[in-house]
Amino acid sequence: MRMTKAKALEIMRRVEGEHCFFNNDGKVFCGFADLAQEITVMPQPVFNFHCNSKKCDFTNWISDVLGDEKLAKDMSAAKGIRSKIENLILKRVSQLEKYL
Repeated sequence: MRMTKAKALEIMRRVEGEHCFFNNDGKVFCGFADLAQEITVMPQPVFNFHCNSKKCDFTNWISDVLGDEKLAKDMSAAKGIRSKIENLILKRVSQLEKYL
């Protein structure tokens, strides 16, 4: 699907309540920008709790709540490798910001 301003706004929007991502360390991400800001400083055990070779909770939230199926698919293919996932997230934020 081709990216549009409307789709970029949908992905980058803030969500509330139960739609936020509740991180294992108590931090709450209510938008993609929150996750992008924290992913590189997140303690490794916290990252591993949410994302490893068997699952990635971030992909589910990005796809199901924020609606970015492409990023979620790319992250799933990274098989829990943190450096790849961080790079995908940071690159995607940069791409989306061009539409805002």
